[in-house]
Amino acid sequence: MNYSKLFRIFSFTSVITIAGYIYYINIPENRPLFINSKIISNLPQKDASKINTGRLADGLVPPTNKWYSGIALQKTPRTVFPSPLSFTPSDSGFYFNLPKVDANENTIFSSKVDRVTVEVLSATSYKITRYDELSVTLTYSSGNNEIGSLTLVAGSPYIQFRALQNDVQLLIYADSGNISKSIDRFTFTTKENIYTAASFGGSLITPETTAVKANMPFGSLVTLYGLPITEKTDILYENAMNYIVSTKVSYEKINDNFETNLKIETENKKPTTYSLLPHQTKDNNAGFSYDTIYGEQSISDGTDFKFTTPNIQINDDLELDQISTTNRELLILTLRQEINGTRYTATDSYFGGKELYRSAQLLQLAQNLGETEIAGTIKNKLKNQITSWLSTADDRSKQYFYYDTRLKTIVGVDTSFGTEEANDHHFHYGYFIYAAAIISKYDNEFKTNYGKYIDILVADIANYDDRGILPIRRYFDPYFGHSWASGTSPFDDGNNQESSSEALNAWIGTVLWADITENKELKLQAEWMLSNETRATDLYWMNISTNKIPSADAYKRNIVSLNWGGKRDYSTFFSSEPNAKLGILLLPMSPTTQYQKSYGSNVIDAHINEAVKDTFNIKFGDYLLMYSALGKKNGQLEKAKQFPDSIIDEANSRSYMYAWIMSLE
Repeated sequence: MNYSKLFRIFSFTSVITIAGYIYYINIPENRPLFINSKIISNLPQKDASKINTGRLADGLVPPTNKWYSGIALQKTPRTVFPSPLSFTPSDSGFYFNLPKVDANENTIFSSKVDRVTVEVLSATSYKITRYDELSVTLTYSSGNNEIGSLTLVAGSPYIQFRALQNDVQLLIYADSGNISKSIDRFTFTTKENIYTAASFGGSLITPETTAVKANMPFGSLVTLYGLPITEKTDILYENAMNYIVSTKVSYEKINDNFETNLKIETENKKPTTYSLLPHQTKDNNAGFSYDTIYGEQSISDGTDFKFTTPNIQINDDLELDQISTTNRELLILTLRQEINGTRYTATDSYFGGKELYRSAQLLQLAQNLGETEIAGTIKNKLKNQITSWLSTADDRSKQYFYYDTRLKTIVGVDTSFGTEEANDHHFHYGYFIYAAAIISKYDNEFKTNYGKYIDILVADIANYDDRGILPIRRYFDPYFGHSWASGTSPFDDGNNQESSSEALNAWIGTVLWADITENKELKLQAEWMLSNETRATDLYWMNISTNKIPSADAYKRNIVSLNWGGKRDYSTFFSSEPNAKLGILLLPMSPTTQYQKSYGSNVIDAHINEAVKDTFNIKFGDYLLMYSALGKKNGQLEKAKQFPDSIIDEANSRSYMYAWIMSLE
């Protein structure tokens, strides 16, 4: 829905409805819109995704790239992992459990050792009727008759079901275990966990033979939750009656850190119980934590849950002032050869974006070295290529973007890796945005003429302006601290992300673009996203966490190359080779990512030794060699000189590889 006219008319408090909620927004007078809707309307308009939107209530934008996308955008709903719970809906009910953490050499699992099933009697379907960044509501119906609604919140131990009419009935039973009653709640005690169904607001739970039945008048509430069998006190009951209606995310920069506030809004304004993951500052005033595949998830009571992550220093230049004369001469000679030989062949937005990024780094290197003539050559090549992508499509072009009218997203016409279903856009467009920021430093005409086109790509992955026709922060998850790559999440292990480094590159590029366009709001958000994604990358992908998971001791790898909601894998979607599993977490290695020196030589060497057996002349070997230079110096430049051109990645160049290594010497 386009609210641009509404916001141009009113400069005071305006009212809009998004995802089923009413928002009152104070609009500063004459505040410009970030997204130029005219540019989007001039793009080719297509409904090309073919995804299922039959589970969405009218007017809702499809919630792609969320932890809950698998229950919103699949005809057959998938299991999702709001953590600490897992949850699987059906048209007539749902089941949930507290997963047990298990592991083998290559995978950390969320094992479904037991589960609780809830039948919503008379229900024949459900739809998503409301969502925000952290929470989602499912409404169960019989035909057009709404029966009850269920709310899930990332980080909440509760599943809350509310009756939307009189005489709603739930049938609740566990796969195994004993049933016991305690005042207004029943518990199912299994081998691993204790599951509770608590009734509030007039609902009444009564025992059946192997189950319990909840009889619910209109507006009443049944809250379900689980605790490990080792927890002897029901510490969740007190707040279980406080019905969660929505969540809000806010952040601010305080000195060299970002403080994130996850606000959980309850209907009665009373506290809820909530849990934080290892990348978040712990506030464990309830004295309890869950064991999850990501480590200890500590719970606390309240409505505002705050944590801090460090700000990341952005650099777009390598430090080359101190390199030797011999190295400088080699670098300039190589740079001239590569600039003169630069050609563009890719037509999809991933490899096309990598080509642009490569040229941008060549341009930055040439400027850094004072080689203005060859800098001008690569600037013109880059400018011509990126503007061809951003220009109006014609019948001959394979390099342009269209607007998907159903998904409300921007897609390159030559799709790859499922981009038509909103997969991986932050990976792809991060390269475009980074390249645009670099060329805009040296070509103001490009920024003036094409800046609003780049803004559209930025908004597709990192929109901050809720008045536009693209959703807010499509890819970034403020609770889990990182992005989700799959648009529709057609998996029973939840959503996933492989290349955490390309996600970082997207936010680094966005910070650079915000700087060059003097967009303070965008810069603050991009820095905050980068802060969180970096912290999550360090702990969950590069595996530098000191938060041990005792039940995952069988996992023997030094990294996790593919993280899901419900498992963590030493694998990739495209290769079983160890070099690919580390390389996909490194590319494209912009100057900013030299912060990884802080890992220390022992960690870096362990990563390299796991990925490289005999030689660096392997896929992603250029990045592996560059990464190794952050640790112990071991003749990396001489090894780089022996590299065949065929090994160097499309986003990289021999010049940049040399310069990276030289800058660390």
